[in-house]
Amino acid sequence: MKVLVLRSEDGNITKKELVEGEFDKVLRDIASNALKEWNENSSDFTIMRDMYEVKIPLPLKPNVYEIIKNYLKSRTKTEAVAEIPVYIISFDNRWMDSDYRDMKVYVVSPYIDENIEKELTDYAVQATSQKPLDLEEEEEEE
Repeated sequence: MKVLVLRSEDGNITKKELVEGEFDKVLRDIASNALKEWNENSSDFTIMRDMYEVKIPLPLKPNVYEIIKNYLKSRTKTEAVAEIPVYIISFDNRWMDSDYRDMKVYVVSPYIDENIEKELTDYAVQATSQKPLDLEEEEEEE
């Protein structure tokens, strides 16, 4: 199985790789690497699992079906809907006033295809961005 591993720092992807292997082993290896980078005096160390909904056009390629078969949620006439696990490993974060901010994270998920990779890349960038999108849009309007 291919596993997508993204490293996001301050709103930028600094590392992107596809790792071949069993998902749980790859996830634990990435978590172990992040643990070595963690500074326990200045940051929390968290691993959060999220389920990310993906829509994939039908017909499914056999290799894509094998990846998502355990995550399938529903389907329409034109697409399959699945919820895939996405793990966010946060090892450099801060409290800024009343807001919690991730500075550096790894995002780990099964690799489905290029379209899902793009969505997850955007997700990883947003996870470490300084401002939420809605605040940035309000400033541009002023």
